Amino acid sequence: MNDFIETLTSRLTEHERRCAVVYAAEKQIPAGTQIEFPGTQIKFPTDSFLGFIDGEPEANWGHKARYVVMSLEGSDYQSVEVRLPPFKCGVDISWRIVYQAESVPKTAVQHNINAEGDCRKEEFKCPEKSVTK
Repeated sequence: MNDFIETLTSRLTEHERRCAVVYAAEKQIPAGTQIEFPGTQIKFPTDSFLGFIDGEPEANWGHKARYVVMSLEGSDYQSVEVRLPPFKCGVDISWRIVYQAESVPKTAVQHNINAEGDCRKEEFKCPEKSVTK
């Protein structure tokens, strides 16, 4: 996972370095999985890591963002441009923040209130749905 995070953050555009929040899925995505996110569908032919880059976290949705998929061994790296987030989309994925530009206020970062009512800015989880293996 650390290699993925390092690769993910090293490939950010200049705009993303200055303005983005980057999330990584907590667990690897198994080969053969297909996930339908709002506005796109991603197929995972190999065991992979998944990231999401919110290029304009202070904006309302319908703005520049992208998913990043990297095979576990790092040989395959794919970026998928989107305009909608994966959060609250019905996909059972826990995310964590791996990069937050200094210009992004904490209020612009996605967070979740867990079952105990604790606000966690570092991770949140979408409810189950839309994942096929």
